[in-house]
Amino acid sequence: MFGQQIITLEFSYRKVEDQKSLLQCLEDLKDAKEIALDLEFDRDRFAYGFTLCLIQVSDGKLSWLIDPLSKLDLSPLYRFLEQEEPLKIMHSPGEDLNLLHQQGCFPVNIFDTERTARLLDFEAFSLGNLLLNCLEIQLDKSQQRTDWTRRPLKDQQWLYAARDVLFLPELKRILLDMAEERGVLEFVKEENAAWNAYRVEEKPVGWFVNKDDERKLPPYFLHIYNEMMGLRDASARKLNKPGFQIAPREVLMDVTFHPELFEKWKELDGLHYSLRNDDSMEAYHNAWKKGKLEADQLKLSKRTNSGGASPSEREAMALERKRIAGVVDEKYRPVLEKIAEQYGKFTAAYILNEKTMTELASGRLKLEFLPYIYRQQVIIETAKKIGISFS
Repeated sequence: MFGQQIITLEFSYRKVEDQKSLLQCLEDLKDAKEIALDLEFDRDRFAYGFTLCLIQVSDGKLSWLIDPLSKLDLSPLYRFLEQEEPLKIMHSPGEDLNLLHQQGCFPVNIFDTERTARLLDFEAFSLGNLLLNCLEIQLDKSQQRTDWTRRPLKDQQWLYAARDVLFLPELKRILLDMAEERGVLEFVKEENAAWNAYRVEEKPVGWFVNKDDERKLPPYFLHIYNEMMGLRDASARKLNKPGFQIAPREVLMDVTFHPELFEKWKELDGLHYSLRNDDSMEAYHNAWKKGKLEADQLKLSKRTNSGGASPSEREAMALERKRIAGVVDEKYRPVLEKIAEQYGKFTAAYILNEKTMTELASGRLKLEFLPYIYRQQVIIETAKKIGISFS
């Protein structure tokens, strides 16, 4: 980095708010070899659910800002993004791809500047940090968390959205040069190719709890809690509000374990005003009773996976944890340190992190099933160099 500057230069962008403009945009881009792509969305922050609010496309000179809330038929754009060409340059595209997949669009041929930066030993790999370090550009991120569902958008939002993709093609060029120089270009290619097969695991129908809830609650109480969360989801959808504005998760979790709180329903903190009545209280109480009845019938456990273990079981688990830690320190940590010598400590931690070392040491994960062939090869070849065998 050679200094900082707030970018104030003028550049071109076009708003795409009607079908004619969208088709012209695609005509202009039909021969492009690469484009930058980004989405602005709302995920249960200002409105219900996962809402696509804006699609930004740039060739590095001009940014097209496509407004899905203008009731456009986006199918021509989606089919364009599903073609092998152009290359789609994105930054940390997981959530963007998840949303596009929900829209029936499955882009391929993606270059991820974030994953690439991780392989280049960047300690901080946000888009802002990369632009600052690689291009001496400091973007104004003040609009990042504004309400993108509201129309009309403010001028500052249009500018923010246009600039967010404008510099990605140049950033990609610099990162590729660095990858070739440091000998990790094949790693970068494999990581980026994996986005073609990326899919988010969908929740089962009727399942409204998250992974954190699943870790916290025993199956019996999780079933009851899920019944009430389903009722919350229906209310949120009807009112077009995020679920937390209807009823905080913590409140419904408390009620799950302490049904006597239904007697104080109207006084519970954080409930939406539309729920502070006897009818709503009865509906949630009925959901609680339904969940309890089903949990009883299914004979679900009231213990967490680790809770309620006997003294001998706890001792055995402690010994196993100690054994695994010993294998990590003896076999995998020296490999990690050697990889760090060659590629840098942040890249090494990306290739072989603590969780992966623990899974490998425990036997729950085999090297041949480790994601990405290059990671398997780096670990095995590094181990051989320092005389460590995994057989």
